Amino acid sequence: MKDMMRPFLVVSLWLFFSTALFAQYSHKAIVDSIIIEKNWRTKDKIILRELEFGVGDQPTNETIEQSIQKIWNIGNFAEVSYRQDTLNDGRRLFKITARDALTIVPILSYSGNKNDYNLSLGVSDNNFLGRNIGLNLVGSTGTNGVSYNFGIKLPRQLLYKNMTLSVNSSMGHNTYTRYANREAVSHVAIRQKSFGLHVGNPNHTDFSYTFSPDLDVSLFNHQTDTSLVDASLPFSQEYNVTYLSIGMSESVGIINQKRHQKDGYSFHLSTGFNIGLNGESPYYQTISGGGQYHKLFNRVVQLSSSFSTGYTTANTTSLKHHLGSGQVKGILFGEISGKSYYSAALGGYFTYLNSKWLAVVHSIYFNAGNGTEKYPDLFTTHPLMAVGTGAELRVPMVPWLSIRFHFTYSGKNSNWFNMEF
Repeated sequence: MKDMMRPFLVVSLWLFFSTALFAQYSHKAIVDSIIIEKNWRTKDKIILRELEFGVGDQPTNETIEQSIQKIWNIGNFAEVSYRQDTLNDGRRLFKITARDALTIVPILSYSGNKNDYNLSLGVSDNNFLGRNIGLNLVGSTGTNGVSYNFGIKLPRQLLYKNMTLSVNSSMGHNTYTRYANREAVSHVAIRQKSFGLHVGNPNHTDFSYTFSPDLDVSLFNHQTDTSLVDASLPFSQEYNVTYLSIGMSESVGIINQKRHQKDGYSFHLSTGFNIGLNGESPYYQTISGGGQYHKLFNRVVQLSSSFSTGYTTANTTSLKHHLGSGQVKGILFGEISGKSYYSAALGGYFTYLNSKWLAVVHSIYFNAGNGTEKYPDLFTTHPLMAVGTGAELRVPMVPWLSIRFHFTYSGKNSNWFNMEF
């Protein structure tokens, strides 16, 4: 009897494990062809470069979802989806739909209020020639100066592995005002020009960490000019400095995007070594770091938080840190300043309507920040804080077309209203 049972048990175990193995891999059908369905701009190879599988592979559900998320993270699409079809001849077809947003941007933007504003004019394209090349030419004017900026970025889809390369140049003039108890006490005005190169490490990966710091090299000049400001406040410093700056930065984590919404985390750390090229330019170093966290609970509710901090050994006014309403709503540019700084934000974002052509977002947030000459003093002196709420109307198919209104309170004499268009 035992001799009869033994082959029966062997066959039964073989059938059990074969069935389990088949069930595990049966959903991973071989992809015979991949079709990109889109509306007008992006070249197929840009999208295909983001896929973690190809023709002849058996992608898992995780691999497919990561690939689709990487396409979303390009940032140029208002809709991304996929489906798998079995054709009459048995072939497996993988079809990706990626609807291009209008990334050719005639820039006409305004942000701020009557006491602290910035107006920008220009043109940019985040998908130049349909190859995800970033190109921008922008001029800005406002209460703190005038600037002209040009930049071009070559994406990883056109370079080796995950390498990126960008070049930026700027020129203009800026005013830096020092405040005491939120009252202006002195200022410095400079003429500046700079040229910079950023090289993104090709060993960077999206969904797993590898040590892959990026490299930044720039050449810049700051020269004071008393004719740029009136004599109502003392001119605190005069100088003409020229530097060669070499920096390295590293980040951990990834922020996933779907239209304007975000989900995920990222931490970064950077350091810079600044070599003076004339007698007025003493060597100085910088270090900064921070992180952000976004949790998208559902199609409506998103929680976001961020923190950043930094320190510089520079004594030159325009090389120190200056924070404004971009970090703490309601304050003027420079009300937070010094060799060291920190800023923090916490907010809830509620997307009540989210379609390709219209998104309505409501926000409630808290901001805080501080700046001092000595780093330990950051946490022993009182920061500037703000609470506020905002409304935003966006057109995802035309991502640059949006308008935001902010209503904030950050203490006595603060700017309660801020608009961004």
